[in-house]
Amino acid sequence: MGITSDWLADIFDSLRKLEISCKAASDDTFNLVILDDGRLVLNLIPMVNSYKPELLVEKQKSFHEHGILLIQLWEDIWLKKKEQVLSRIISLLGRNQKLHGRKTKIEILDQARADEFLFKYHLQGSAKARYKFGLTYNQELVAVATFSGSRLMKQKGPEYRSAELIRFASKSTFTVTGGLTKLLKHYLGLVKPNDLMSYADRDWSYGKGYESSGFILTEVQEPSYLWLDTATLSRYFPHRRPTEEQQSNFVEIFNTGNLKYILYL
Repeated sequence: MGITSDWLADIFDSLRKLEISCKAASDDTFNLVILDDGRLVLNLIPMVNSYKPELLVEKQKSFHEHGILLIQLWEDIWLKKKEQVLSRIISLLGRNQKLHGRKTKIEILDQARADEFLFKYHLQGSAKARYKFGLTYNQELVAVATFSGSRLMKQKGPEYRSAELIRFASKSTFTVTGGLTKLLKHYLGLVKPNDLMSYADRDWSYGKGYESSGFILTEVQEPSYLWLDTATLSRYFPHRRPTEEQQSNFVEIFNTGNLKYILYL
């Protein structure tokens, strides 16, 4: 459905340059790319399509039941963030260089330095955060985590405070073993909330990384609709509905929702 030969060829060329075996497995509905031993599959979603979010969610569930991670790879994400996509694929395939967190040092970062790292290595870029911490190895920044301040949640108790892990990313080709745990312990020791929440993008994750760090799945959020500017490949939330002058460049797209995780302390 709407997959151009140029886009497909670019994906295959990029994967093969990284020595990642891949093969097409398209059917009448989906355009799939099976990677390596088949435990990771890309579902290619063109910018203009007739899919419904529920259809993609059901397909993802059917793969998950067989131990397969199905990634919903949108055309605009590939075109705009190819390096980040390939980095994430390499990580999911277990091909990253391993670096133990105990060999790293924690640094306090300003927003500009956190932004620079996250825009380069996180698929969703950066976001404003109260606390920004990095892990360095041989004076090189190899991982970054950003957090909110704590917020009073009176419905949970008079002194109950909640906070959010906003972003976490490692440098391309690196997996910092225990890196997230190290940054979490540092933040939690400093801020001392009663719980810490975060979100996993269902287009890309089943949340295994959160669960291994002690987070509990508390909510499966429904898919959301977005606006995509096909000229700039920028995505906008629904309240940023395009004007009539802009509508020629905008198409409505969607994601498959988020998984909300909470670490209770």
